[in-house]
Amino acid sequence: MMLMKPSKATSSAGKRGFETFPPYTMTPPRHLTRLILASMVLVQSLPAATPPEPLAAKDQLLAAAGEQRASALAHYLSARMSEDAGKMREALDHYLAFLKSDQGDATLVGHIAELAMNYQGLEPAVKLLEDQIKANPTTPDAQLSLINFALTHGNEENALLTRAATAADQALTKFPKNAEIYIITVRLQLAMAQSEKDALKMKAAKAKAAQTLELAAKQTSTEAAYWLDLGRIAQEVWPLGDPEHRKEHLAKINGYFEKALAQATAASDEEAQVQVADYFLFSNQFDRSLAINEAVVKRSGSIDARKRVVRLYEALDKADDSLHALESLVEAYPLDIEHQKLLASVYLQKRHVDKALPHLEAALKAGGGEMQDYLQVCALMRFVKEPEQFEHFTQRAAQLFPNEPRVLYYSAVALTRSKKYAEAAKLFERTAQLAETMAPERLDYDFHFNRGIALERSGRLEDSVKEFQQSIQLTPADNPEVAANAMNYLGYMWVDKGQHLDQAGELIRKANELAPNVNSFIDSLGWLYYQQGKYDEALKEFQRAESMQETWESEDAEMLEHLARTYEKMNNKEKATEYWKRTLDLKPTNEDVRKRAEAALGIKPEPKPELPAKDK
Repeated sequence: MMLMKPSKATSSAGKRGFETFPPYTMTPPRHLTRLILASMVLVQSLPAATPPEPLAAKDQLLAAAGEQRASALAHYLSARMSEDAGKMREALDHYLAFLKSDQGDATLVGHIAELAMNYQGLEPAVKLLEDQIKANPTTPDAQLSLINFALTHGNEENALLTRAATAADQALTKFPKNAEIYIITVRLQLAMAQSEKDALKMKAAKAKAAQTLELAAKQTSTEAAYWLDLGRIAQEVWPLGDPEHRKEHLAKINGYFEKALAQATAASDEEAQVQVADYFLFSNQFDRSLAINEAVVKRSGSIDARKRVVRLYEALDKADDSLHALESLVEAYPLDIEHQKLLASVYLQKRHVDKALPHLEAALKAGGGEMQDYLQVCALMRFVKEPEQFEHFTQRAAQLFPNEPRVLYYSAVALTRSKKYAEAAKLFERTAQLAETMAPERLDYDFHFNRGIALERSGRLEDSVKEFQQSIQLTPADNPEVAANAMNYLGYMWVDKGQHLDQAGELIRKANELAPNVNSFIDSLGWLYYQQGKYDEALKEFQRAESMQETWESEDAEMLEHLARTYEKMNNKEKATEYWKRTLDLKPTNEDVRKRAEAALGIKPEPKPELPAKDK
């Protein structure tokens, strides 16, 4: 039997407001409905002129009972049809006629009592429920219906709560092992406490509710739901928000949830175990909640329990354990987009961009994404060392958003990283055309700087100069390091080609002034001195740049080449050879640097393999 649980009181001044019962929804079996209709049609169609033959007394009694039963069923069906048509008063009349011949079940009688309350008043409605109790002495269902009704309509004026309390006491005496009675009785006693204006009476009512809970705790129910319900209502009897008695209240309430956990574990009821863990979580007993969730994860790998473990470790300031649990969760459930993103954000906080990116990409593949999601990944991929990965991702983004200048910008940058400079220059041009009307903010100093690189590397030097100069002009005043980068690049480009050395010198010195102690800028200053024939000054700057370099990679080979060439100019062949070797050891990505190092060391380039005659 399903009981309709009342809501909490919402009104004031001693009045209680509760949700009413929903319309009764129990539908009779189809064959019964058809039988009722067929019987009605059959009775109406029988010839009236032919009187029936007399029946024996026993048969007469059976026939009368059958007619009475058929009439009751007809009234029930009519009540349902009237109710469906919105004729509630007419439905009530039929329901009452039905009850004269049929007791009905407690839920149906509770529904009829609600109708009676609306059209006949309180006493007729309560009488229906009390008659139901008398007619059904072997089950507590009727008492439960009365108590539910009282929780909906009772107040200090009609004393209905007190009458329901009598029914509750009788039910507890007659049915001491019925878990539902304890729960609804505590609700009733709390409602009575809430309706009391006198503080002492309110305290006494709450004490009685506590006694009922303690009595309920002595039962031997093996249902986890029973103990969970008791635990939840126990928090109303012993509120955890009371700081003075919190420790005492926790000890009482925890007992119910521990019993719920024991029964849930025995029955392998994972949902109930997680509910117990949630109680400990929300009552700030994190260690206990963690232990339960960890046990669930170990047994079943539950994703919900895994999620809680991640957050509990975090709440307990165990960042490493939280990260490990999150990594394990994502590995077990790779399609969980939320936690793919969460793991990526943790990696980003630790500045592990290379670890974050695969999870951001996985989230996009699993659940799609908005343009901003793709832009975030594009922005991060600029720092990844594999240019092919950057290029492939931006190409996919450009296919999804073909006319979005912000996406195309990153695609152009990726082409530059892949050394496809001519393609990049064309895409930068298209991006600029679209951005003028769609996203003018994208045409900032960063755009012009990267476009300048693509133009310079594709041989369009004069065009690249304009872009670098534009980048310098657009750089915000509060971000001088960015302007210094463009100044250094343009200055070094001129120096490397032996052009505009005076202007180049101004730019490089300004870059070093705006961003001192940047070894690449210092190297540029040394290269300026080298081109001017000031080898002692050049060597000093090159050595300073070298001392600041913490790790050496292929891209840094040019810095060592500058030292080798300077030592050559100063006739220090031993040092020159040392630095040429170091240059070559880095396996420089710049082919020109590699060839000069090999030539200086007398290393002949390896001959290309001879192609077969048919392939020539």
